[in-house]
Amino acid sequence: MHAHRSPISRLDQIHLILDDAHQHHGGTLLVDGLSGMGKTYFLRELAAEAHQRNHWSVTFVNADRIESGEPYSFIERFLAAGIASDWEFEPDIQQQPIVVARDCIRRLMKTLPTQDSGRIIIIDDAQWIDPESIRVLRHMIPRFNRRHVLIACGARTPHGPSSLGQFLLDFSTGPQDRHITLEPLTADDIRGLAFARFGVSISRSNAAKLQELSGGSFLGVDAIFNQVTEEEIEKLHTTWSIPIRNVEVKNPLLRQYGDLSEAARLTAHIVCIAGHEISPAMLRTALERLDVADGTAEAFRSGIIRESDFGRSIVPSHDLVAAAIRETVDPVLARRVHQVLADLTDGFRSVRHLLKGSETWSPQLKEHVEAYLTKATDQLLYANASEILRMALQLANQPEERQQLITELVLINIRAKTGYQCLDLLPEIEAMPHSILREFMAVMLRVYLVEEEFPHQRVQAILAAPATTPDEMAVQAFLTFMMVMMTMRSPDRTRLLQLIPMAQRLLAHGPDHPEELIDQRLSWMVTPQETTLLLECYKIVQWHLNGDIEATVQALPDLIQRVTILNDSPAKIDCLVPLAGAAMATGDAVLAHELAAKAVDLLERVPGDPWAAATPRIILAHSHVLFGNYTSATRILDDLEEVSHEALDLESRLTAAALRAIIDVVTGGQQYEQYLSHATRSAELHWEHYGRDLNVMAQIEIARTQQDYNDVVARASQPELVTFANTQHGYLTYKAHALISLKQLDKARALVNQLRSERGSSWFEYWGSLDWLEARIARATGDVENATAHFIAALAQRRFPLPHALTSVDYGELLLSYGQSQQAEAVLRKAITALEEIGAQAYLASAQDLLQRATQTNRDMTSQVFTTMTDREQEVAAMLADGHSNRAIADRLVISESTARFHVSNILRKLQLSSRAEVPLFLQQLSPQETTGSSRKKNH
Repeated sequence: MHAHRSPISRLDQIHLILDDAHQHHGGTLLVDGLSGMGKTYFLRELAAEAHQRNHWSVTFVNADRIESGEPYSFIERFLAAGIASDWEFEPDIQQQPIVVARDCIRRLMKTLPTQDSGRIIIIDDAQWIDPESIRVLRHMIPRFNRRHVLIACGARTPHGPSSLGQFLLDFSTGPQDRHITLEPLTADDIRGLAFARFGVSISRSNAAKLQELSGGSFLGVDAIFNQVTEEEIEKLHTTWSIPIRNVEVKNPLLRQYGDLSEAARLTAHIVCIAGHEISPAMLRTALERLDVADGTAEAFRSGIIRESDFGRSIVPSHDLVAAAIRETVDPVLARRVHQVLADLTDGFRSVRHLLKGSETWSPQLKEHVEAYLTKATDQLLYANASEILRMALQLANQPEERQQLITELVLINIRAKTGYQCLDLLPEIEAMPHSILREFMAVMLRVYLVEEEFPHQRVQAILAAPATTPDEMAVQAFLTFMMVMMTMRSPDRTRLLQLIPMAQRLLAHGPDHPEELIDQRLSWMVTPQETTLLLECYKIVQWHLNGDIEATVQALPDLIQRVTILNDSPAKIDCLVPLAGAAMATGDAVLAHELAAKAVDLLERVPGDPWAAATPRIILAHSHVLFGNYTSATRILDDLEEVSHEALDLESRLTAAALRAIIDVVTGGQQYEQYLSHATRSAELHWEHYGRDLNVMAQIEIARTQQDYNDVVARASQPELVTFANTQHGYLTYKAHALISLKQLDKARALVNQLRSERGSSWFEYWGSLDWLEARIARATGDVENATAHFIAALAQRRFPLPHALTSVDYGELLLSYGQSQQAEAVLRKAITALEEIGAQAYLASAQDLLQRATQTNRDMTSQVFTTMTDREQEVAAMLADGHSNRAIADRLVISESTARFHVSNILRKLQLSSRAEVPLFLQQLSPQETTGSSRKKNH
């Protein structure tokens, strides 16, 4: 029996199950797992998909716990559900199961489906089936599950030795017998479910929290999702986490734990409370200090804990098991365990255990925490530092203590560019006494409130106050930089070119070195040279958005050189991003690719995050899509998924969805509509982010693959598109092609003339060349000579494989329609090879149809040529096909070698072949009737 353990991609699994069952005329399916894993949901999805296929009839039968002790009670339900509803089955405890089974089989055989249909019998909660009914089913199932019947059974684990679930596990005779175990959901599974449910992905940390709360239960996660409101769903793409409300979920992972002895439970408590691996010696010491008997062996046998690292450490069997058990531990005992573990560990673990083992904040705890924070921030361990401060805040009650801890926590997260994690503290920050530091923290956290306008006036008030210390000067300069960045992320960019020089002046007058600051917690923001250069890079973004392509192109080389010599750092990444975007915006996709690739390489090597942590991967993925490297683009987007929910450039989530939609539809996938539903929300973001038009490009690509040219024109004519500045107007390329296909040539000519005038300034040939458009218009008007010239010019531009291949297809169609079928076949073969190489499945069918037409035409023509050849020439051709040399042909036919050579030359000329090696292939293409029929005709 084939076992699949992953609970993700359930619809794909269902498709495989139904396909196999149809191919093998039935089968069995066991879906098992712990309570709450979603077995019933899976079986109902199976039923729904089967109904859609119109091949299967479905019968759904539930076993009932209440009836599990009544003999034959399930068989009675089974028959009444429609299996044999006309049979009034009367359970009789005296009857032998084999007799009942035979009677059931006789009646079922009369209702079995035909060759053209099938039946699915779904049995849910099979763990409650009475023993007599199980014995009947054990006899029945092997006798009709290959007669166009699929038996699908859902059962809770573990299986009893005589249960139907255990029988199906043991019953395996072919590939049509499947077993799917639904394990507790992983964080990635939950992210996938969220995307399927809401059309928006969620962060890994958010999914991990859901996993912990639900114990990985499908039903638990579903219950939490059910409480998310429509209004909250609409805002998920601009927030940092999905709301989680209190939902009572019975954890399915505690069954084995409940059967443990007291000693084994306490041993499991220590391992699970630790939150990290512990050595056997540490566990023994902890047990001794807590005066607890050693229950390690029993805890091992239960599967609650296990050995790791070849026996050198002990860990919980699963993180979810540990989380579930921690919830059951008495708080007093938990604090005692933490206190003991604090003495047995060091560093982060020790401080964490100290805090977990305390009930109140104290000077001693403060000393430990401050010492650890110094080490953690020096080592860039911001997440650990944040976790320690969060735990400290749970203990601190006095306002002054809380202000100190909140300030530490917020400054660390601002430095780590994870300020969104502190948004819950904003009310307490606003309530602090007024100071430039308080204002700085409040403003920096509001950066992450995407739906609120950035508080420019509040920053202006900070800038208006006289700066009397290096710290205040550094804060003012940094906030001005933030004003620049947030202005770029707003609909109104008119002040940007005035703000940039102001920020550069404040940087020039501020501190040059971090050591100049009094408060070293702010030292990270003192990077005047890097920030000044970054502002120069931001300046050219505004230039190209304003349409000044010439200035952008002129400035790029110098800026690239200056950025190249920077030390590898997050600031260098931030500089590379606008340069890569500018290169793409000015028509140099190769340079954009190179710069984005450098930025991504630095992202993976350099500690710390830039402000634009996601956009480098978007630009790199976009360039890969343009270059036809769809697999590479997908891999980059997969990597992006790991960081996009923690990055300030959150628009990348939507742009990534648009790129995925394009890749999916071009490569013949089935999920593009789902990706598109996510991507369309980019219309709600009103700033000029990179790839702002990719959502529209995805819509149009889908319409084009479906040959819905009216929809292409409609989507490329949406009024809001005229407001886009960050676009290369690829949708206009598609619109022009659609107009030509719709025979609206006057409109097409007008648009092509517009594109000609804008080429190299606001329109670029990433999605298809001007010559391609000119060729199609000329062909549509019957100007074959002009069309041919433009097609040849278009095909000389090979940078972008998909439009190049589609140009070849159109050229091949032109050649075919004007009688040049041999050249058409050669061109179309190259086009199909190119489409296959990049995986553009969506465009292959139409190209292959054209190739088939060209091939058939050529076959017909060559067949006619062959019939005009003399008998002697046909005889020589046959010998050539067998590989004979001129000398061998001469000897065989008793002619001179020069005469044989003469015949060979005539044959190659008449058949338009370039070498004798092509003759065998030519003759293979002719049917036997064609090769023999011509000879018979000549003989007559």
